[in-house]
Amino acid sequence: MTNAGSATPTSSNEARSAPPLRVPSAAKAKRWSSKQTQVKRKDEAQSKSALRARTYYRRKEETEMLERKAQGLMLQLQHLARRGVVEIRRDALAARMKRNQALRESIQGQRALCYCRAHDHSKYEPVIRLGADPRERYETLLAMKQQRLQEAVYFLSERSRQMRMDTEYTDLQRFTSANGDVCLVRFDIKPLFTARNVIQAFEGVLKFSYNLEISISDLVGHLTIRENDEEDWDSSIAQHRLVTTVNNGVQVDTNNVTFTQYWEDGAGPNPDRAVGKELGIAVCNYVDEDALYPYHESERVRQDITYFVVIAKYPRVLPGVFTAVDGKPAATSVGSPSSSESGASVCESMVENEDDMVVALRWTCLRLRKPPFPLDNATASHIRDGMERVDQAMFTAIRHSVDGVKSPQQPREQ
Repeated sequence: MTNAGSATPTSSNEARSAPPLRVPSAAKAKRWSSKQTQVKRKDEAQSKSALRARTYYRRKEETEMLERKAQGLMLQLQHLARRGVVEIRRDALAARMKRNQALRESIQGQRALCYCRAHDHSKYEPVIRLGADPRERYETLLAMKQQRLQEAVYFLSERSRQMRMDTEYTDLQRFTSANGDVCLVRFDIKPLFTARNVIQAFEGVLKFSYNLEISISDLVGHLTIRENDEEDWDSSIAQHRLVTTVNNGVQVDTNNVTFTQYWEDGAGPNPDRAVGKELGIAVCNYVDEDALYPYHESERVRQDITYFVVIAKYPRVLPGVFTAVDGKPAATSVGSPSSSESGASVCESMVENEDDMVVALRWTCLRLRKPPFPLDNATASHIRDGMERVDQAMFTAIRHSVDGVKSPQQPREQ
């Protein structure tokens, strides 16, 4: 029996009340907040570290790029410095070349005056020395080719200054030099009225120049042998080492070099008063010393051949030339400043037209050296006359080339 005043026990089936809400204490909240702050700071530190790493690498890359750029600029600066030095040297070289050209032209002018006025031209002719090496021989001749051609144009321009080009002219001199050499000097002006162009006439010069031994044999009748028949380097450079047998078994030594050049585009030298773009030049100089083919002066007579040939177009009427008025020449004095300036201005204003004509200018010097052995006057005159006929055969070859006629073979002398 239960006491009434005692509490009645609860049934197990009755629902239990919810547990009381646990509120974190202030200390726990503070610890939680501190932990969150640490995590946040850690994240910020990591972010800053990553940012610093990216900045470091970026600046490192920029530094490397700037260093490479600086190296490139330094190389460019060095290149410009070297280029400046090169340009300075180039300007100095150009100035020296200009002075040398002026001196060369002055020497050419003095040489032309000496050629025009002196009887003995051997003192003013170039000295050609050839060695034994074939390549060296060719390079030696090739190096002097352009200078020889320019000198020929300059000399013939001075020699024919203020002379008529539409009329044939010949100046022939025969004399004996102070050392006993027999000499022949000749200057010719040959207008070629039937020639259509320069190359048509210049082909005759080429045929004559490169077949000199044939011309001597055909025209004079003397047996002529070319000793260096296999030595042909270039179509514009040829050497002729010839041995000619004349009367009484006397032999003649000839060793000469021929330079030829043809321009059709106006790139060549400009002869005084010439018009048009075509120009043909042939120069022949004797060889003074030859290691492969020496002169046999104790046994043979030495003969030197020198000639300049210029073929160009000229107007039929040239202002300022010498003309016959009342039987007296009337013109401006040769070589005066006024005449040269007017001639230059006229030349610059001239234009090629139908009235232009092809003209051949030629200067020749044939020299028969005095041999150490006795040589009678008849034989010496025979050799000189024969070479004079050969010299005239050049114009025959030019006329045949212009007219399209094959050169006839001359009868040989007995």
